[in-house]
Amino acid sequence: MQYTKIQIMRRILLTMLFLGTLFTAYAQSPMRFSAHLDPQFAWFNSDDNDVKPDGSIFHMQVGLQMDYFFAPNYAFVLGVGINNLGGNLLYSDSTEFSSKGDILLVEPDQSVKLNLQYLDFPLGLKLKTEELGYATFFLQLGFNPMVNINAKGTNDQAGMDKDDIRESMHLFSLGYHAGLGVEYTLGGNTALIGGLRWSAGLTDVSKNDRANVKTNAVSIHLGILF
Repeated sequence: MQYTKIQIMRRILLTMLFLGTLFTAYAQSPMRFSAHLDPQFAWFNSDDNDVKPDGSIFHMQVGLQMDYFFAPNYAFVLGVGINNLGGNLLYSDSTEFSSKGDILLVEPDQSVKLNLQYLDFPLGLKLKTEELGYATFFLQLGFNPMVNINAKGTNDQAGMDKDDIRESMHLFSLGYHAGLGVEYTLGGNTALIGGLRWSAGLTDVSKNDRANVKTNAVSIHLGILF
């Protein structure tokens, strides 16, 4: 099928108009998106002396976040990511872990390293300052509903080497987070993100009835906003 020059020009103009409308809508959109990769130190706390924290672990957290601005400097936050938490726990009494139907016995006064991986759905509120030069500072507060997708236990004395212990962990967990950060504009809608974030658990992660074990973490928040 042959097109005349007028038809071709009309299609080009319509395409340019369509693309221009999309770019204008995006520029005026109240939504901003970011991706982040956060190095973090994680550890446990416990409400019982029979189960004591015995050290932290270093891991990473990755995710995507959407900021929905309902006012120029205020936004609702919704995200999804993979959060790697855990730490070491010292048990003063013998303790059993379930691993794919098998029972793993930890003797008294032995420490177990737990690596817990969660599908994380952070939600909260972000408060931003006006832009100062190329930088904008922000405070973010919120909650972390999480679903456990992996749990590994390690104890050389008990012969545990990253054994699957998901059966001994609760599937769902809830925590909260608070963080401070800065967005440094590179041009247009793109900005680098840096900050510090604290998170802590509100619910028990372990099915061990002797203690309520909750997660804690401090992370360096690194990302890109677009």
